[in-house]
Amino acid sequence: MMTKLREMTFIFIWILVIAFVGLMVFEWGMDFTGRRTRSNVVGQIEGQNITIQEFQQALQNAYMQEKQMTGQEPDENRMAQLRDQVWEMYIQRVLFSKEIQKRGIEVTDKEIYLQMTQNPPQEIRQNPNFQTNGQFDMKKYQQALQNPEVNWLPVENYYREILPFQKLQEIINSSVIVTEEEIRSAFIDQNQKAKISYLAVPVSAFAKDSVSVTDAETRAYYENHKEDFKVDEKRQLNYVLFSTAPTAEDSTRIYQLAEDVKKEALSGEDFSKLADEYSEDPSVRTNHGDLGFFKKSAMVKPFADAAFSAKPGEIVGPVKTQFGLHIIKVIAKKKVNGEEEVNAAHILFKFSASPLTVENAQNAANNFKEVAKDAGFAHAAQQLNVPMQQTPEFANGSFIPGIGNITMAMEWTFSTKKNEISSVYRTPQGYTVLELANISPAGYRPFEEVQNICKSRVEFNKHKEMAKNFAEQIQSELNQNETFAQIAKKNPTVAMDSTGEFTLTQPIPKIGRVPEVSAAAFSLNPGVVSPMLDTNRGYYFVKVLNRTPFNEELYKQQRDQIRNRLLAQKTQEFFTEWYNRLKENANIKDYRNQFFAS
Repeated sequence: MMTKLREMTFIFIWILVIAFVGLMVFEWGMDFTGRRTRSNVVGQIEGQNITIQEFQQALQNAYMQEKQMTGQEPDENRMAQLRDQVWEMYIQRVLFSKEIQKRGIEVTDKEIYLQMTQNPPQEIRQNPNFQTNGQFDMKKYQQALQNPEVNWLPVENYYREILPFQKLQEIINSSVIVTEEEIRSAFIDQNQKAKISYLAVPVSAFAKDSVSVTDAETRAYYENHKEDFKVDEKRQLNYVLFSTAPTAEDSTRIYQLAEDVKKEALSGEDFSKLADEYSEDPSVRTNHGDLGFFKKSAMVKPFADAAFSAKPGEIVGPVKTQFGLHIIKVIAKKKVNGEEEVNAAHILFKFSASPLTVENAQNAANNFKEVAKDAGFAHAAQQLNVPMQQTPEFANGSFIPGIGNITMAMEWTFSTKKNEISSVYRTPQGYTVLELANISPAGYRPFEEVQNICKSRVEFNKHKEMAKNFAEQIQSELNQNETFAQIAKKNPTVAMDSTGEFTLTQPIPKIGRVPEVSAAAFSLNPGVVSPMLDTNRGYYFVKVLNRTPFNEELYKQQRDQIRNRLLAQKTQEFFTEWYNRLKENANIKDYRNQFFAS
């Protein structure tokens, strides 16, 4: 009984953490920047100061959650994303709290009681102590509520914090409605089908016809469509990289650790407990190293060879694969349909750099930065015998060629001056120091560079004009009540065909996605020929052969589901718009760049 109570208490503490993190109510204190600034304020939101100590502890909480969920250390770019997420949480907390106060939103004890008794949090629903046959058992939960030995205050606090925000969201979204017309329209888009016949006058049919394009026409096209050739500002970097790849000493250390753990296993230590302690396979958290039964083809060859050649109960290894080193324990063997299968457990040791290797790389990068700031980037690379590399020009985005997706490095690149030298940044390959080598301002690609593109487009437009003239002749023949078949028979340039059934949201069989043709298929009356349709492929004439009638019975069956989907979509969009307006009008000052340079 006490064991179950301890398990429940752990769950309740975790709920409280989630409530605090999710609602941006944090306890703070840790600082791992190591930088000194004149102020400890990392930002201001509506006049409320956010200190670096507060922010760092919130970041630490987010970091620990990330590490627990993924089983891996977040890299530099992921840490930058976590910083952005924590900052956004602060903004939401302050702005939403202000709105709650402004609107006089309150939560009564009765509301909290009803939520606790009737709507327990998901973390409680998933706790095995409150489940029967894997399903949440409300009776067990409500019996536990009556137990005076269980501290339910964390759950009460959870609802006391979260309910005002839920009420605010309900108030904001209360004006969102889905009309009957919207539901019917969505139903038609999903369910109503059409079948058409068509005549097509494709531009491609005239591509073989020679057209002349003058330099003046090409230049005029360029000037009239200059925005098509607009280019953003681009920048170029010099950089050096100090690798954090495992050294030979690191690999030897991993081999020795694997051998030591194997000795423990051979001496009788519980293999699953050793896996829990040492294995770097993320799945160990749920399977404790046990891979279950598998066929030989399911594993990489070195692993499979070792597992299938050992006897049940035997421990073998270390076995090297592309994933690292494995200590393998064969648990059992069996044959299924004549093919042997093995049940084995393993402990995975990844080849990773030691803390000393990482520290040496970081120290070397810091040393390079200091020398470069005094002597110049190229001279420092020569003096310290470090290969200097250069990126191609790139625009502001998410990825630096040769370096990777390092958000803060990208921000630095597009906010600094030429020949400036960066702080040290951590990349998946190691530590890097950057120098801004060149800036190419925003503008337009020169005419000489895109001249052939412009000429091709002018040629296409001339061919399309030829197709249009031909299609206008077809229009005249249709106006004289000639049929599609009659016109196609005497005009081999024209393509005539019919499609299978399709909905408004599907590609048209034999045609593809041509919005103008789809619109005609679902707006024309059956048997009526459309006017000439101008598309980016050429010109079409469409006749609806069949369109399924509106199915009232099917509509009744799907109506609520469609309405709920539309309501959820509109609600999310409306609340996001409302929040963005709230944020735009708020007084927000972000000083994070003073604290997080690397």
